[in-house]
Amino acid sequence: MYRSGRTGTLYECSVCGHQDSITAGTIFHRTKVSLRVWFVAIFLIAVDKGGKSALALSRELGLRYSTAWLLHHKIQWAMTDRNAKYELGGLVELDDAYLGGVSHGAGKRGRGTDQDPVVVGVSLNEKSHPKYVFLEAVESLKKETVLEVLKRRVEQYGVWLSDGADIYAAGAKAHHADHRVTLSRDPEAPEVFHWVNTVISLAKTFIDGTYHGRGRARRQLYLEEFSCRFNRRHLGTRIADRLLLACQASRPHPNAT
Repeated sequence: MYRSGRTGTLYECSVCGHQDSITAGTIFHRTKVSLRVWFVAIFLIAVDKGGKSALALSRELGLRYSTAWLLHHKIQWAMTDRNAKYELGGLVELDDAYLGGVSHGAGKRGRGTDQDPVVVGVSLNEKSHPKYVFLEAVESLKKETVLEVLKRRVEQYGVWLSDGADIYAAGAKAHHADHRVTLSRDPEAPEVFHWVNTVISLAKTFIDGTYHGRGRARRQLYLEEFSCRFNRRHLGTRIADRLLLACQASRPHPNAT
């Protein structure tokens, strides 16, 4: 237990005398940056629909790029932690796509040297409009890889819509889900889903527009940032409050490159 009094900027345990900061155990742990600056950065990243790059943060907040990058990176990790707490349920569209550099178009079924396969899920409401999404870049679309993603990302006992690919049929069976195969009405057209395609197109536009298609090693963080913002798109500026709570609840992360 902590005493109500404070020793400098630390709380002290009345039993053992251990002192700790109020920011310990969060992404603000041992930060040398003012919390006021952190809060402004969180607000800017949260409310900008197109995202806010580390370079833009450094300019707007008057920070060194390396400092802005670190804040941005840790905020993205907080988004990742928060996304991991939720699974899609109910009626879910599932498909896969290839997401890569700017030169490769919208990403669906495209292939390029810098493209990654991405598993995409979109849960739909009673009007068949999107509620929540996830996008996860994977090393390959092998059955065991995709099934591991679906195990973490999708609830059991739902209704799955897919193009009939074996990996989704197997996933539905493992999840005790009702699997329904949906094909394009045009037999010459690729087997696609409207909302999955819309989401992957929006995600690619976000990555290309804000990050210019760079950073393959960080692509999953970009996808998590996109998903976090998309899933809270109806909150308006209140999304900043949610992101602040996510940052407070997120564990500290190393200064990864």
